[in-house]
Amino acid sequence: MKVCPKCQARVDDNNIFCQVCGTNLENPGDIKADSVPLPEWDHSAEFDARDISENKVVAMLIYITGLWGALLYLAILWLLGKNRSDYLAFHVKENFKLALLEIVILIISLALCFTVLVPIIGAILECIIVILRIIAFVSVAKNEAKEVALIRNLGFLK
Repeated sequence: MKVCPKCQARVDDNNIFCQVCGTNLENPGDIKADSVPLPEWDHSAEFDARDISENKVVAMLIYITGLWGALLYLAILWLLGKNRSDYLAFHVKENFKLALLEIVILIISLALCFTVLVPIIGAILECIIVILRIIAFVSVAKNEAKEVALIRNLGFLK
């Protein structure tokens, strides 16, 4: 067992960072584990814990229900005049990006349905979007606010 030089906590020999204070045990003058900057697509730190806990279930439902769930949420928000949640707004925006891609894929698949290859590729891409929705759902379940993988690099969806 190691002893943290900063907080004197007992730490397992395999740990690089102290579990109590986050000090780097191999180089105590280094930055703490929790002060490492997040990637630009991870917006989790931008939202307060209360907003996340109050709106987590609705954000998860938005990814399950797709475009219709996001539209229903916006309609209810508008009708009831409730306070806007930045956390939910982030996830509604990400859901709209996925829905837009779904619509584009569907239109291209239907327009070129006379070929055999395009509808098959469209079906594969739709399956990938379902997987991305599941990943986003799990991200919300873990109290995270990350831009959806793969589409975060598409410039026209910023």
